[in-house]
Amino acid sequence: MYTLGLEGTAHTISASVLDEEKIYSLASMTYSPEQGGINPREAAEFHFKNIKGIIERALRESGIGMDKIGLISFSRGPGLPPSLKIVATAARALSIKYNIPIVGVNHPLGHIEIGRRETGAVDPVMLYVSGGNTQIIAYRNGKYRVFGETLDIGIGNLLDKVARQMGFPFPGGPAIERLALNGGKLLQLPYTVRGMDTAFSGMYTACVDLMKKGERNEDICMSLQEYAFSMLVETLERAIFTTGKKSILLAGGVARNKRLREMIKIMADEAGVEVFETPDKYCMDNGAMIGQAGILTFKARGGDNLEDTAIDQFYRIDQAFASWVQIDERKYENRGAESDITYEKFHSFDAVKKARIPKGYRLKELDHAIRKARMRREITMLYRLSQANVPVPEIFAVDVENASFSMERIEGVQLSMMIEPDMGIGEKLGRAVGKMHSSSLCHGDLTMNNILVADNEIVIIDPSMGNPSGNIQDFAYDMRLLRESVNATIHDGNRFMSHVEKAYRETFHDAGRVLEEVKNIEARRRYV
Repeated sequence: MYTLGLEGTAHTISASVLDEEKIYSLASMTYSPEQGGINPREAAEFHFKNIKGIIERALRESGIGMDKIGLISFSRGPGLPPSLKIVATAARALSIKYNIPIVGVNHPLGHIEIGRRETGAVDPVMLYVSGGNTQIIAYRNGKYRVFGETLDIGIGNLLDKVARQMGFPFPGGPAIERLALNGGKLLQLPYTVRGMDTAFSGMYTACVDLMKKGERNEDICMSLQEYAFSMLVETLERAIFTTGKKSILLAGGVARNKRLREMIKIMADEAGVEVFETPDKYCMDNGAMIGQAGILTFKARGGDNLEDTAIDQFYRIDQAFASWVQIDERKYENRGAESDITYEKFHSFDAVKKARIPKGYRLKELDHAIRKARMRREITMLYRLSQANVPVPEIFAVDVENASFSMERIEGVQLSMMIEPDMGIGEKLGRAVGKMHSSSLCHGDLTMNNILVADNEIVIIDPSMGNPSGNIQDFAYDMRLLRESVNATIHDGNRFMSHVEKAYRETFHDAGRVLEEVKNIEARRRYV
């Protein structure tokens, strides 16, 4: 079945003709402003002027006429509404004129499916990094889910903004990459990771401050890449161990950065997983990726009714239909994303020794600082949680220099391994989190992997990213991360979370404010 794929979510207008066996053509044009970032109105005008010519070129180069096209796929969202409207209107007009079925495609779904098609990846964790998007996506419980993302600006947006401050045109990523090659001094920048989420706006502000202080652009660019990419690789590795996937897929324009690819390859070798790199011409937004996702969608459930093809600038990938993925997972024994676990005796007690693993993808100076800080934070938080009567393992001994410590061994199972836990476990979890927040303690990485169930009781572990003086927003990030982890793992996640939140409200007097802030965070999430 020949398919015409149309992409136009942001700066690129693209069309492609393909079928299940071959991509016959790919025609693209990119709006590039003379200064500043993307102007949505100007981008839409660019698309309007060029879409007819792009479609004609794709058809001409493929040698396939509209009379042979069996499906029209278009990017429905997420994206810039003015740009989305141009492509959606063209797609609907062609569908009506030629009586061809139509499918509205989720943009990130296109990236992951063209990557799977071109690389042979089966069931990967995808790192999707572009101007407006920074997401970690994997297939779980019947659909693609966002396991981590930016909490403010996309990584590509960060690079563009810093480059613009240095006088370089859009897009700024290539200039940052080029200057970084001549950097030699690691400058301190914010390192903001919350579970599998990242935040970059503070890093932009810090880079501007360094420019004002007279630091070399080369050193700023090198430091920016080392910090920002280390955050991405750390959260990607955490997603690998959380989901149990065997492979990584890279997609999006920023995925073309050689230093980022090098860091991911080092991490993957250490974790024992395979890396698939989407070919450069399909890393950028393109019509072939929309066509591929459209083919899979149409074969699985048929086309859309015209009234169901309205654009959606906030269209989430976990709202998109995707029933065709074959699961390819494994279990990682006695190993987390950041630590090795060994069993030992501490005098007469059964103990666990936790050693933070040096990361080869990070510069040694940065890696050493992060590992020691995380270990100190975990020990502090475990002590504070214990004082607050939150169930946690007891600490036995500490080795600061080697970033390791020994603690009580808990014979239990990770909550992430319990697909259908008892709802009473949810209530106990809600009370434990309520006690934690009542004592102004924020866990920082409250996922199902960091919750043990032992003798039908809850035990909280690994608060190494926690905050011993948390606030409402910190608590909201805890609850948001927990909710997403639950929904990605448990079959009836919403019902389980209702029990968690009920007990949380009963235990913590400010629970209502926290859960309201969770809604605010979700409303401002960055997808475009």
